[in-house]
Amino acid sequence: MFSKTFNLSKNKTITTEAQLREAAKEALEQDKVLRWRWKAFEPRPEREIDALLELSIDRRKLVFEVEFKLTPSSRAVEWVAKRPGQRPKLLIAPSLSEVLVQHCRSHGVSCLDLNGRQWIRAEGLVVDRHPSEERRFRPAQLPPDPFQPKSSRLVRALLTHRNRHWTQKELREQTGLSPGLVSRLVRHLDNEGLVAQDERTLWLKQSDALLDQWARVDDWSRRTTLRQYSLLVSDLEQIARSLLKAHPESERLVFTQWFAANLRHPYTTPPVVSAYVPSFPSEVIERKLGARQVTDGGTLWLVVPADEGVFRETQQVGEFTLACDAQIYLDLLHVGLRGPEQAKALREWKGFGRSAA
Repeated sequence: MFSKTFNLSKNKTITTEAQLREAAKEALEQDKVLRWRWKAFEPRPEREIDALLELSIDRRKLVFEVEFKLTPSSRAVEWVAKRPGQRPKLLIAPSLSEVLVQHCRSHGVSCLDLNGRQWIRAEGLVVDRHPSEERRFRPAQLPPDPFQPKSSRLVRALLTHRNRHWTQKELREQTGLSPGLVSRLVRHLDNEGLVAQDERTLWLKQSDALLDQWARVDDWSRRTTLRQYSLLVSDLEQIARSLLKAHPESERLVFTQWFAANLRHPYTTPPVVSAYVPSFPSEVIERKLGARQVTDGGTLWLVVPADEGVFRETQQVGEFTLACDAQIYLDLLHVGLRGPEQAKALREWKGFGRSAA
């Protein structure tokens, strides 16, 4: 039975299916828009049904076969979709990612979570509700966040070499991540249906979905530290070459944003030269460049990243080392100066993600 000590207003972690059932029951009873009624709340093992739930709307009544999942995955969605039965299927979980909701959509499975996310699809009916508050409920074991600065090394490698089959050992060597973290990240991406794997290797399955998910949570200002510089020279290519000449050969230098995107796929005149550097230049190098720090309006942007992963996946165009296409795309999305337009044009280009030699 459901534990009496579980308090929905305080305890936000769902650890058992009994807690999930009771929390779902309470949440749906409080729904002021849709009218839900449990026709069978206890499991029916002989039919592989966890519960039957009726939705009444506009004098129509629809009965869903319910599947409760503490840790939903793409495989669970596919299993529910294939389960025999005439009634529509409904997946209920503590929380659902947008990737899994999209997976439910494509497989014809309705879904909802305890945070208010609902995708209900039946004949003549579509309900698409997003959480109205900050997430309150979560599963007992939170999955790793693949888009944290260090963890994103693995995502960046997958998106840069999108047709490659990897062993976990190769991913560890490519990213410099620990075996445990690589294993957890791969398991999570597999559960989300973003990668696929067999007994020996894994590979990227949904590159667009993975990049879209990264773009939704990416925060340029939090993962970078930026300095702007004003130079007497106005020609951007000359500025980039001067930077190459003045920058210490022992330190990495990777161009990104408009300048890099223009070298990959010309779209609009770049407003500035942007480059990742391990650390900001000394006063000696600033004098060599003829560069002066400014608070705004600089034509040279030097960027120190929160993690060195941006230096691990690069491409070469002539004398310039560029960030990978996925990184250039992300770096343009939230910085103004027609950056989003350049990002869109780069991503829609047929050569996107096919790294230059």
